Amino acid sequence: MRKIILTLTLALFTSMAFATEIVATVVFENLTDKELKSGEFTIIDLNEKIEISKAESFKITLPEKGKYQFSFVTDDFTAYTFYPTRINKRKNTITVRLMEKTEFKNTGIYSFPMNLETDLTDEQIEQRIENETLNFIMHGIDSSIPKEYVEFKEKYGIGLIKENCVIDPLSFKRATENNQMIFDFLNKKYGTDWLNELKAKPFGIK
Repeated sequence: MRKIILTLTLALFTSMAFATEIVATVVFENLTDKELKSGEFTIIDLNEKIEISKAESFKITLPEKGKYQFSFVTDDFTAYTFYPTRINKRKNTITVRLMEKTEFKNTGIYSFPMNLETDLTDEQIEQRIENETLNFIMHGIDSSIPKEYVEFKEKYGIGLIKENCVIDPLSFKRATENNQMIFDFLNKKYGTDWLNELKAKPFGIK
């Protein structure tokens, strides 16, 4: 009888452990005529890397719901990775958008949550910089990144993402708050001299 109880208890705890896992789906949006032949998808928080050989959807298993950071690296495209701020059973789709690669080698990787947090602490901002997931936001008619922003990222660790040129009020507000947060952080850390390195200023920064 005791063995049966132990077996049932073990089975219950095992099922509860697996029940906390979250299955997320990674989907690709290839906006070019080229075929994806190689790339690497990374779950940054888990230091888990997955080799990709074609732009087909696949599933990943996360230990629990919560905040995660993801990135996708490929030599042939500019890759934008979009994902919910918090992954759960309802919000569990990660989108990798592939676009034509620009002439600058360092502009091929962009990763950011669809619902950007604009109230990060300095420590959280430093962590995003270390993970290369902190970016200014601009809107434009193409995805090209000005050379000054490529050089800026090499120096400060903060990149740039370009979104659709059609600006709705919510997107404008989100971009402005995000850029202002980065502006305040850089001013505290470096003073205002860094502004002279950016001729084209992001939304919310003069």
